[in-house]
Amino acid sequence: MTISFPFAALQVVELSGHVAGACCGKLMAGFGAEVVQIDGGHDAALDAAAQTWFHSGKRRLPARPDRATLERLLRRADIVIDAWGVDVLAGAGFDAATLRQLNSQAIVCRITPYGLNGPKRDWVADDITLYASAGLMHSTGDGRRAPLNAGPRIAELSAGMNACFACVGALLRRRRDGGGDDIDLAIVEAAMDNYEVALMEALALGRIARRNGDEHAMVPWRTYPCADGEAAIIGGPIRHWLKAAAMFEAPGLLDPKLATMADRIARRAETEALMRPWLATQTRQALFHAGQKAGLAWAPLASISDALTDPQHAARGYFIDAPGGGRMPGAPFRLQRGAWSEDALPAAVGGGEDRAHAQTPAAPAPSSVPAGHPLPQAGEENGAAPFAGLRVLDFSHDWAGPHAARLFADYGAEVIKIEYPRRLDGMRGGYVERVDAHPRFWQLHRGKQSLTLDLKRDADRAVLDQLVGDADLVIENSRPGVMARKGYDYARLQALNPRLVLLSMSAFGASGPYAPYCGYGGTLEAASGLQSLTAYDAHSRWFRVREMDVMNGIMGACAAAIALWQRAQDGPGQWIDLSENETTAWFAGEFFLRAARTGQQPAPRGNRHDVHAPQGCYACAGEDRWLTLCVRSDEEWRRLATRIGGAATAARWSTAAQRRAHHDEIDALLANWLRPREAAQAAAELQALGIAAAPVMNAAELIADAQLAARGWFLQVGDDRLPGLPFRYARGGGAVRARGPRLGDANAHWFGAAGQTPPALHPDSIGTAYAIA
Repeated sequence: MTISFPFAALQVVELSGHVAGACCGKLMAGFGAEVVQIDGGHDAALDAAAQTWFHSGKRRLPARPDRATLERLLRRADIVIDAWGVDVLAGAGFDAATLRQLNSQAIVCRITPYGLNGPKRDWVADDITLYASAGLMHSTGDGRRAPLNAGPRIAELSAGMNACFACVGALLRRRRDGGGDDIDLAIVEAAMDNYEVALMEALALGRIARRNGDEHAMVPWRTYPCADGEAAIIGGPIRHWLKAAAMFEAPGLLDPKLATMADRIARRAETEALMRPWLATQTRQALFHAGQKAGLAWAPLASISDALTDPQHAARGYFIDAPGGGRMPGAPFRLQRGAWSEDALPAAVGGGEDRAHAQTPAAPAPSSVPAGHPLPQAGEENGAAPFAGLRVLDFSHDWAGPHAARLFADYGAEVIKIEYPRRLDGMRGGYVERVDAHPRFWQLHRGKQSLTLDLKRDADRAVLDQLVGDADLVIENSRPGVMARKGYDYARLQALNPRLVLLSMSAFGASGPYAPYCGYGGTLEAASGLQSLTAYDAHSRWFRVREMDVMNGIMGACAAAIALWQRAQDGPGQWIDLSENETTAWFAGEFFLRAARTGQQPAPRGNRHDVHAPQGCYACAGEDRWLTLCVRSDEEWRRLATRIGGAATAARWSTAAQRRAHHDEIDALLANWLRPREAAQAAAELQALGIAAAPVMNAAELIADAQLAARGWFLQVGDDRLPGLPFRYARGGGAVRARGPRLGDANAHWFGAAGQTPPALHPDSIGTAYAIA
């Protein structure tokens, strides 16, 4: 089997600004692209560990080059990641028209905080204001305290992965027709992918999610104290709970009144009171293995330092040596035929950038559309969308896998959700009569078809065999071995279709001591160490962020797209082993490297910043109304201090170091100044001063937001209003064609195509994942 770099020969120019661009460039460099990184000034706010993490494998220019050098780089680029900011590249002499004339086949991905148009087009931003603007901060932390910024860069990492997926889609379209593209990616809109269920339930049901100290809707489904810390005690897969409940040595947990998840939700306090005494006697590791042995997705609440020495990572060789010392995560997923490189390259290109680009290949010639049988969509030219012509079989369930498949559906692929009627996806809910009635399902499976198959039946296997023979991608997120037990492991799929790509998204990967273990988002945040990064201070408990399911889904879509791109170059398909525990840890890569170099667990920052000051989240007028701001320079502070007046103008706060030393005093001053102000008005006032500021948005405010309205982000699909797309192509091709399908809506078509008779879906032939309204 030939192993190669999927992005070999691709030339990428990364104009670094926000970390989103650096994340996209890291994925491309890791899989073999020649990435030239030119800092736009943002790197000064990154410590040495963060700079190593985000930029290893790239060739870095020491300063912004002269116009002739920049033109030479742009002329030869396959992809330009423009994260310098709105119109900054244009100000350097390369507006969209000039750049397109210079390089007609370039794919230019413009990453900005709020997008290229709309009233917030020119708003400045930093990580905390992006997290707040996307609605995510409203759900993070303790409901009795201020909203809490995530430790990892959730908004920017989500945007960076979406940018990578967008660029690969544009590459596949360019391979078909030779045309370049311009991508408009707003970091806030891409990050709102993580908020999709909250937005959908607000749109359809009027429910407004709010932070609640990690009190999950289901019981149990959070971390609880144990003998040596905390452990994630997850009551799922729900069908296994009663078998495991006996471990607690509390007969009351086996009482019929607590038999279903709905019962335990109704009696939350009683259920948790029965659990806590036994948990207090057990260690994190004992609980982890005992719960998993019983079939439940339990995990230790690990620190970054714990995760660095985890046996699963050691067995899979996950951590690699970093340039300059220390250890950091390696590839975020494993391609069977695709190599990942973190080879140390020169720290700067300097005058050698001509050598780096001397072997730039000629622009690719248009080629045929990849194999597949798309159903033409009304009002869309067949083959126009980036992933048009691709058939995706979605065997996944719950959230991460379905989100990955949803992205392919949004951008032109034909996606068929394969459902086993006797054990339905939990997102369809718990009652047979309501399987088509849940807004979360409408969102996660929008644009897909539903095909119900029972693979114990010969007729159903005949239907699947025919579909696999014409498919391009299969996505599944079961435990390793489940697809084999169904008779469709990769060897079988490859025998049916050698060009097929299989994306396996398991909790811990297909090898190592934890391979048989299961996991949900709460499992992965705890086990990976990521949850240890989000806290109000060093003495506060660690909080979850939202949502690792979505972020793993975006990474899964990237993995599949990269494998499809590699297939377009050389023909065969391949298997992808994606451990969601590893991808979750990958999002904390800079923190792992810092811990490895210092020997210490990274201290939680709360709502503050390591460099900029002041930064925080402050109460404004009204109930649960908050404003985030980040002062990124002494000049910005001078303007803000002049606006506030009085003590704010004191000379002892004129430098960032002084302001960090007196942050508590400044916070008190800002709190008094902002408390009577309305958050949106205060944000606009501060933005007029050039200061990064934004309200902490909730779902209702996002639905009414003028910026999103100006960009037409929310989409009307029939009678439903749905969250919009994470990015948009100038050439089009992104669309939501329908909400999630009714159960078995494509049965007649696909059974008929295979010459089989579809089974009747009577209520007594349908089972559900759990019993809950």
